[in-house]
Amino acid sequence: MKLVVLLTAALLAPAAYAQTAPGPLGLTAEQLDDADLLDPQGREIGEVENLMLGANGDVVGVIVEIDQRTPKPDRRVVVELSSLRAVPDPTDPGEFNVQSSQSREQLLALPEAR
Repeated sequence: MKLVVLLTAALLAPAAYAQTAPGPLGLTAEQLDDADLLDPQGREIGEVENLMLGANGDVVGVIVEIDQRTPKPDRRVVVELSSLRAVPDPTDPGEFNVQSSQSREQLLALPEAR
């Protein structure tokens, strides 16, 4: 019985650590998931919907949902981490938003995420 508990704990530890260990942009996966997405001027334009994981479990990109200004449905696109930075959320101390170096229009021009 002790062996089963130890093996289970060993198998689950990396996933739990990935949720709490600082990763891309200095944020944990939990902080990054559902973070508000800001344009270069700091205006909210969407939010992080999903994290893209590499073969070793590291976050390598994000899928963001860009709010449309028209009756069109919101658009989901893949964004590289290199074009993002974490910024403190002024309305929620201790929380963070993600700011893109790309404008809404540039993000909307990216291929749709599948």
